[in-house]
Parts: sequence; C-alpha cells; structure tokens
Amino acid sequence: MVGFFSVPKANAASLSNVKDTLTTSRPSPSSPLNADQAAGATQISIVDNGSIFLASDSAILDLDTGQTIESVNVSSMSAQISGSPNSRNIYLNSSLTNTHHKGTAVWTGITATHTIQFTVNTSIPSGGKIKITFPGAASNIASPSAATFSFNNLQTSAVKCYPTSACDSISVSAPSITLTTNATQTTGTIIYVLIGCTTQSTGACTAYAPALINPTKINSAGSSDQWRVLIETLDASDIVLDSSPIKIATIDSVQVQGIVEPSITFTITGLAHGTNITTQNASCTGADITNPGSGLDATATFVNLGGLSNGNINISAQELSVSTNAFSGYVITATSSGRFINPATGFWITDANGGDGLTANDTPAPAVLPATGNPAFGIHPCGADVASGTWANAATAFGSGAKYSNPWNTGVNGYYATLASYSQPASARKTEVEYAGTVAATTPAGTYTTVFTFVATGTF
Repeated sequence: MVGFFSVPKANAASLSNVKDTLTTSRPSPSSPLNADQAAGATQISIVDNGSIFLASDSAILDLDTGQTIESVNVSSMSAQISGSPNSRNIYLNSSLTNTHHKGTAVWTGITATHTIQFTVNTSIPSGGKIKITFPGAASNIASPSAATFSFNNLQTSAVKCYPTSACDSISVSAPSITLTTNATQTTGTIIYVLIGCTTQSTGACTAYAPALINPTKINSAGSSDQWRVLIETLDASDIVLDSSPIKIATIDSVQVQGIVEPSITFTITGLAHGTNITTQNASCTGADITNPGSGLDATATFVNLGGLSNGNINISAQELSVSTNAFSGYVITATSSGRFINPATGFWITDANGGDGLTANDTPAPAVLPATGNPAFGIHPCGADVASGTWANAATAFGSGAKYSNPWNTGVNGYYATLASYSQPASARKTEVEYAGTVAATTPAGTYTTVFTFVATGTF
C-alpha cells in the first residue's frame, strides 16, 4: 500500500478594498552631525541626506562615547549648504547642554495613527485571526528605522477594531499585530483596525495615541518611499483564508511660507478751538475744552496757544492715531526742543514737571499745573492707551487734575516722555494731546515757542 499525506491548506483569496490611512505621511528625519558640537551651541550642522527638521520638532541627539543623550526643540532650518558632504544648519530654541561628536545621529520620531480597512472575502470564523505585518525584521525600537515602522513599545490598549467582535483579544509582536475574533466575521463585513488609538466609534478614532514611528527618508525629496504591509485573515487553525499585501507611502511634508509685511501708520490731526476733549475721545474724562482763541485751530504741524494771561490756562490739542500690525503693539514717545522760551529775551515759562530738562525717561515725572499766578507749560495725553497713573486722566485745573510735562534734553541726552502704549496689533488707536500754558502777572511780554517731536514705534 502506498500512502499519500497532505497538510490542509486553504486557497487564499484576496481581501477587498484594502487600505491603510496614516494621520501623517511625513518621514522621520534622521541625520548625522557634520561637525563636533560644543556645549552651549544654539545651532548644529547635519549632513544633508534629505531629512527635513521643522520648527517645533523635538530633535534628539543620540548618546555617544562620553556623551549624554539630549532633546532640544528646533526653531528653524537653513537651506542646503554646498560642501563635501552637503550640509544644513538646524537652529535651536535653547542651547545644547552637552558636547556631541561628529557622526552622532540627530533624529525626530514622527508617529502616526494607522487606520486599516478591508472587506472580508472569506468568512472568518469565531476564534479566527486577523494578522497585520509591517515590513522589516521584528523591532520595537523607539527611534526611526530605515527599513520599517518602529513599533515604539506599542501597547495592545492602543489597538482598536470595529466591529469590536473582530478583536476579542490582541497581541503585539513587532513587526506583527494579531487580532483574534469572538464571532464570525461574515463575507462582505467591513473591518477597521486602528493602530495608535485608544477609543474608536464605528471605525473612526476618537482618542489618538500614535505610537508607530514612520521610517526615515530614502528617496530624493518629493519622491515617496513605499512600504509593504501584509493583511491576512486566518481560521482558528492558523490556516490563511484571505491575504492582501498593500503599499503605503511616506513623503516629505510641504512647508508653506508667506510674509505679512510689517506696517505702521501714524497720523497727527489738529483739533479746532472749542473742542470738548471728552467728546472727541470717550476715554478722556477731563472734559477739557480747547480755548486758544476764536480761529486759532490747531493743525497737524502748528499749535497756537493764543494770548496767555495771569489766572487763565490756555489749552489747544491734537489727536494722535496709530495703526500697526506689530505683534506687541506700539509706543508713542515725545520730546521737545527745549524750554517754552522767548528767543528775543531768553526768558522762559517754567516746565510743568519742573527741573532743568529730563534726567531719565519720564523723569522728572509729569505734574499738575501749579496754583494761579505761577507760570507753567507742558503737554498732557489722555486716552485708553495712556498710563493714568503717570498722567492722571482728569480735568486741567490749577493745583489739581491732569498732569503735564515738557520733556526736553540737555547736551547729548536722548530721554523721552512716554505718552501711550498698546500691547497688541492696533487699528486707529487714538490719543489726545493737550498743550497748556499759563503765566504770572510779571511774565515778560513776547512770543514763546518750542518744537515737539512725537515718535510712534511698533514692537514687531
């Protein structure tokens, strides 16, 4: 008698509609240092092997003889620098703590969640299996590989499926993941397997926990790297029912850049005689009314306080407006050419803030106008962007209320008075500047003058 023995074997068919969708297809950048890097460095040089590090990447510098592994955030990366080999500079958000040798690997692990979907061709019995095998040798390393998706200590809790009966139990043994069913998965059933997910709803991940690390770049920039993933269904005896290899691709991310040009617009507008400052700017509470004299309206470049007399305060005003896209807003400062002086006689009207010119920024501090009969001159800003603690958002009156200053410098000093500031991009932010003067009965006759310069600086 002649006996023939055979091992049971199914004719494996192909699964239908098989695909693996990654949350990111970006390759993991990994490149050796092109030169020794000293502790305290804020940039490193790497060999340009096609790896692209992006801002906010956490770059890992591997340990080496006498070195310590460390992680540092990337701020930006330079264009290719010609040489032998070609290189690139990576700029860091903070300085290196340790020294690192030329040739030390610098890498960032790019993790992705995989959503694998297929349609059952041959029914999978209860106790059957779904097996997913990634390329390359078994590996669970936590850094990028050039040959496979590193499993990076993937836990079974981060593998989900739908229908849930398709994964009664799960095992992970890199480079494979095996799911065991507890109910028959009939022909035509669409099965979802989510790798790097802790919660799912009808096949869609609702709580991501990406673990698998994308491989490093192999092909040239702009060309994808392809990877073979095998999807198999098996019966309870591990006989293959259906089998389909699929290809997934990783490819460089596309960095998009646009420039918003910095801008700042500063305007000075004169206010007319008889203007109520509070009506002009609701953030000014003093309700001062300009009173230089009928017809003496302020312009953008000229302010006439009119006839000054003992016991009266003459007020004129301008409106300053700033628009800027500076991220941290703007500051308006002011200086004058000197005392409010009569050039013909050399006699001046006392600065409201006293002293002999500025001795530091905003020093001497602005002060209220003195009691009637005392000469004084200065400017007073009001508005939402003015520091009321410095300038007092109040009415102008003798001995109380709004504070004034004449901010001029002696010698080569470059001090100034801060009128207004705003810490965000601004659109037509307005500040009213009042000019005020009063004299004593003995103040010599004549024409008194000074010149103010206002500077609006955007904080970009």
